Amino acid sequence: MKFSARFGIPYRKMDFVNIDLIKDNQLFIDPFRIRSINTKFHQNCYSKIQDFIDMLINLSKNKNFKKLIEIIENFYERNETRLGYSIETNFGKSFGQDGGTNLIKYISKDNIFDSGFVEDIFDFLIMIPNIGEDKVSDIITTIIFEDLVKYTQEQCKLWKIAKEKVILKKLCWNSYKKTWERVETELPNYKGKPIVLVPKTFVGKNYIFSYESLYRDVIIPLYKKLELEKTDSRFVVKYKNGKVHVLGNALRKEYPCTKYVILDFIRKYDILYREYKEKMLK
Repeated sequence: MKFSARFGIPYRKMDFVNIDLIKDNQLFIDPFRIRSINTKFHQNCYSKIQDFIDMLINLSKNKNFKKLIEIIENFYERNETRLGYSIETNFGKSFGQDGGTNLIKYISKDNIFDSGFVEDIFDFLIMIPNIGEDKVSDIITTIIFEDLVKYTQEQCKLWKIAKEKVILKKLCWNSYKKTWERVETELPNYKGKPIVLVPKTFVGKNYIFSYESLYRDVIIPLYKKLELEKTDSRFVVKYKNGKVHVLGNALRKEYPCTKYVILDFIRKYDILYREYKEKMLK
């Protein structure tokens, strides 16, 4: 059942995602979409996301891994939004349980934060292993969750949607105090489960700026060019008529679209990555 049908709202006039209340909605909160819209609400949310990433970077640089673990252990997928994989699959568990500890181990051994490679949420998405769109969406949701709660309450007032008092089971991030806290609030609900609404402009089925897009638009074209410049490349076929062809499938097999291949590329060609990122973000 769609939200609009349950609460009697014309879905075409809704500012928020018309979520299915029974099953997962395969949509993800995209930092690129939030950043690209110049409203006070969008920019405030993006500012909180950037502040949070800055905090993680500083904690890592200062080797304060105890604090990092404390923060990451409380990252849970927020089922209230009905986005991502919170209902239909087993992904709706703690990020601390599902990769957070490995993340701490990774950044404690690697100089990826110390070296300045990771500057914002986009670098985080591109470079950190085992962090895909679903995980980044979960992280963003957690960071701006209280803002989404207020947004939901405003939409409820606008559309005269009934709310009920609820004590949220999962802790919420207080971006001003920089701590986790228990929150009691009022939200709409369906079959006893609270609902938090998300603006349509926040979400997409796929990220606009992603490691897949970097791989497709920059990495493979560059590696093809480099192979063509070699005098003897096993990825280049030369024909009698003088034409040459790069074996793209073989090249992609040699350099698969993984975070490790992408991070290796960025270490070697950081300027190209920064140029691509700047172009995309504009």
